[in-house]
Formats: sequence, C-alpha cells, structure tokens
Amino acid sequence: MKRITSYQALWRPQENKGHFWFTYYDGDRQRTEDLDAESFKTMLEILDTNKPIFADHTTSAVAVHSEPSDLKTGAWA
Repeated sequence: MKRITSYQALWRPQENKGHFWFTYYDGDRQRTEDLDAESFKTMLEILDTNKPIFADHTTSAVAVHSEPSDLKTGAWA
C-alpha cells in the first residue's frame, strides 16, 4: 500500500460497476479493478475523510491512517 494524494471515482450505471483512479504520493496514477455497487459505496465511505489514505490499486484495498496524537485510549491508557 502507498499513500494516495487524490482519487477519481467512475460509476457506470449501465453495467452496475465502477472503478477508481488513485494518484499516489510519488505521482504514479493507477486504476483499480471494477467493483460492484456495494464495494464501490464502501470505498467511497472510507475515502470520505481528511486523514491520510493508503491504497493498493491491484487489490482495490484502502486504509485510513490517523496521525499520532496525545490521545490515550484502550486498556493501557
């Protein structure tokens, strides 16, 4: 996975499929595989954040990364 700086989403209603274009931090631009409606919606929900986003166009995987903070949570807080 590499950090992405931007993305484009393209939904094709006649085929009920869509895909994304990820632009990575190094300028590389890659297309994901086609996704069904549910996966496309889930991807849009994850991408709707101000946090750094990491992605892999070959698997259409995305991850959100939070910046370090002083917030302490969980059993060890």
